[in-house]
Amino acid sequence: MGKSRSFKGKGMRPEISKIAKLLRTSEKVVLDLEKKMEKISGKKGVIQKIVQENDEKVKEKLKEMNLKPDPAAEEVFKALINKVKETDKVLLSKFYKPDFSAESGCRSLINSVKELVGDLAGFYLKEEKAKELFKLNPPKQIMNSLGYGNDVEKMLEKEDIFELFAALRFVEDSRWMNEVFFKSYKNLTKDDFEKRNLKVLVLPEKWSGIGKKFLGKKLHHMSHLKELGLVFIIPITEQFPGEIVYLFFMTLHYIHETDWYSNLFEKYSQKHDFAKRMIEVLRVEASSMPLPDGIKASWRIIPSYLAKKDKKDLRLAEPHINPEALFFTKTAQVIQKFAQRFPETGLDFWESLDVVGDYFSSNDSETLISFDLFDNGIALQQKRVDFELKYLYHQQEALWNKVFMEYMGEEMMDKLMMDNLDKGMVVL
Repeated sequence: MGKSRSFKGKGMRPEISKIAKLLRTSEKVVLDLEKKMEKISGKKGVIQKIVQENDEKVKEKLKEMNLKPDPAAEEVFKALINKVKETDKVLLSKFYKPDFSAESGCRSLINSVKELVGDLAGFYLKEEKAKELFKLNPPKQIMNSLGYGNDVEKMLEKEDIFELFAALRFVEDSRWMNEVFFKSYKNLTKDDFEKRNLKVLVLPEKWSGIGKKFLGKKLHHMSHLKELGLVFIIPITEQFPGEIVYLFFMTLHYIHETDWYSNLFEKYSQKHDFAKRMIEVLRVEASSMPLPDGIKASWRIIPSYLAKKDKKDLRLAEPHINPEALFFTKTAQVIQKFAQRFPETGLDFWESLDVVGDYFSSNDSETLISFDLFDNGIALQQKRVDFELKYLYHQQEALWNKVFMEYMGEEMMDKLMMDNLDKGMVVL
């Protein structure tokens, strides 16, 4: 296990050095942040508490996985992947070995997820308006794939509008989507939206073949549409280890994400520039404006996982909070409810691990290993599990959120994210 002394700078408190290393930032950034946040919140010893909890969790989980106290990074990664495999097998049995190549095969999973979260009413685009958007800019790839040629009226008469909107994500060209289809969003008003339940949909089997035609084996077979209140799964013909774990936590994640943005859109609907604000949010871009450098504590809001595109993005080393990581935290809380109801699943192993990570030796250097279910679940779900391609981005973002929440609370972080997302930062 990564020992605190490994990170200790000259005269530096070990917990500052350790958390700086885990957050992939500098000790100076952490010290400055601690000083400002202590003054704002009145709370002392937060960093020490987080590091102590992290080290205790790492030690506990290494013991549970029958690893020696100071294992190699590769050993820890392999043991965590094996734990995800165990979780995957148990969930396969719990959900009656679902066949994800058919719509019916996903039903038990979807029903369980719905039962866990209940019905969530949100502020979503009306079906008639969605159809109107298609008439304004007919999606040619979708129409050709379904055999409708240029007859958009016939397609809208015969096909489910929710399925068609989902298909935009994986059939139509992204350039056409951004430069043509989304341009019509600028004319949307609050009257084009209504309160209705969020919809979780498994697309019929025909969409699996269409999706494969356009994306091949890279098909990311589930996604969501915030403005439509839709979470959808595309049936797949090949089922790999980790598939059910992935679908379980990603469905929950997208539900929480769609619900959160629904509340944001409803709030924006009271503003004169509602459509403009909504379009900016749907772009999911982090601000590049510099953080204020003053006596106040400034946190950037990063609404996506920047590390997916560039692990060295300088904004990742700044104090920041991340809505994506918050949705996963909420997902982890729901998964623990499921684990308590069904202790035989062994899902309780992953409790409170979303922020946990540590450095372990690997070929005369140190390598960070995430203990988070989502990072390791996505690593398993890849066609080939590769130590060099391990996932780390959720653990880092969750830990930044954890620091903020320990000072200010989860509810306050949630509120400040929503109030300041359009500004790109929170200044306390």
